[in-house]
Amino acid sequence: MKKILKRIAALSMALALVGCSSSGGNTATSTASKQTGSAGSDLPVLRVAMMPFITSLPARYIKVNKLDEKNGFRMETTMYATGAPMNEALAADLWDVGAMGAAAVTGVANYDMTIIGEVLESQDGLGVFVKPESKIATVKGYNPSFPNVYGDPDTVKGAKILLPIGTAQHFTTLKWLEKIGVKAEDVNIVNMETAQAYQALKADQADAVALNIPTFFDAKNDGMVQVGNLADMGTKYVDMVTGNKKSLETKSEIIQKYIDLLAVAGAALNADQDMATKLMMDYLKEAGAETSEESVRGDLGRVKFIEASDWKNRELGSFAKELGEFYIGLGQLDASLMDKFNTNIIKTYVDAIDTAQVKTN
Repeated sequence: MKKILKRIAALSMALALVGCSSSGGNTATSTASKQTGSAGSDLPVLRVAMMPFITSLPARYIKVNKLDEKNGFRMETTMYATGAPMNEALAADLWDVGAMGAAAVTGVANYDMTIIGEVLESQDGLGVFVKPESKIATVKGYNPSFPNVYGDPDTVKGAKILLPIGTAQHFTTLKWLEKIGVKAEDVNIVNMETAQAYQALKADQADAVALNIPTFFDAKNDGMVQVGNLADMGTKYVDMVTGNKKSLETKSEIIQKYIDLLAVAGAALNADQDMATKLMMDYLKEAGAETSEESVRGDLGRVKFIEASDWKNRELGSFAKELGEFYIGLGQLDASLMDKFNTNIIKTYVDAIDTAQVKTN
């Protein structure tokens, strides 16, 4: 486990061959119009990396409402299954901007990615689950500072835990282990996509799994025991807007418009959950990751999208630095790379947000 993040590149390549679990399609799928003479084809292109999660919903809002074309550029979107293959694609210079959570640590440290904004924050929807009969579920409150967290060294050491490495679930799991005094090398963390991991838990092929939305809700509905949740561990999770360093040099003007529009989209999504629900359901259906309206509403209910006014009291990159320091503390990221969490966090765009300068209708 100590060298786990150094193996991310190889794991990312493997993940890049895996499609959205419910569709069987390719991990990276372009959704931009390629036809000659199509609307907006003469506009400068901003290549936007997307994932089939709520993280990408503000970008979807911009695209569906043609706010990109109304503001003088055209989004060309490509779908990735998780942040790991998205990072690998950045190394090949395949996208300009995107959004992700914990995988941004790997992107900044190993791929020279930049953090140029934040798209949402949440405290729920990420958790580690076990079956009700698990011995881990018999111990609660081992750490008195976190009374709702289950497990202790005796019940957790040696456990086989399934999760997609380098993601938010990975971070959640490491936080959980930290709170109960267990080192990462004392358990067996196995890389596996979320849906398959949950099926493996149900088939008694693992001791625990780390889940996100929508599988998170499936586990709760199925009566699985949530042994560690970010809310219970006092961490507010942030999904960040990420940028390709090369693109910042050549597409700065349209990237600023994109950041402005993300703030507009965030405000609109916060204000109208019915609209946001329909948009999310349509988006997931198109991405081959369709789920129930109940799950979508639950997902929307756990997050707050970042609006322009939020930046009065926000410090860009705080969460990224926490992630970086956390991985360094565990010996899973070289301490020398911490400098990148200063040089590669670029506040220029959020400092210049001006939603009055972009067209929204």
